[in-house]
Amino acid sequence: MTRAEVEERVCQALSLVLKQPFPPHRPVLRAEIPTWDSLSHVEIIYAVEESLDVMFSEEELATLDGSVAIVDAVERHRAA
Repeated sequence: MTRAEVEERVCQALSLVLKQPFPPHRPVLRAEIPTWDSLSHVEIIYAVEESLDVMFSEEELATLDGSVAIVDAVERHRAA
């Protein structure tokens, strides 16, 4: 799976949970989206894990503060 495909799936998860469009290749930061609260964060991470067959550690959850960080983490997991 290419980075572009991972970005697409992450953006789909963001769009699904936050109920607004997030086009791929446009970085999204949690701090910039008022509806991206702690509950929606868990929902986003769960959706990404399910879609891309990865599992993030509890320590990683706090560092996944935007679409780029999530994509990078997915790539690290898939490479391992």
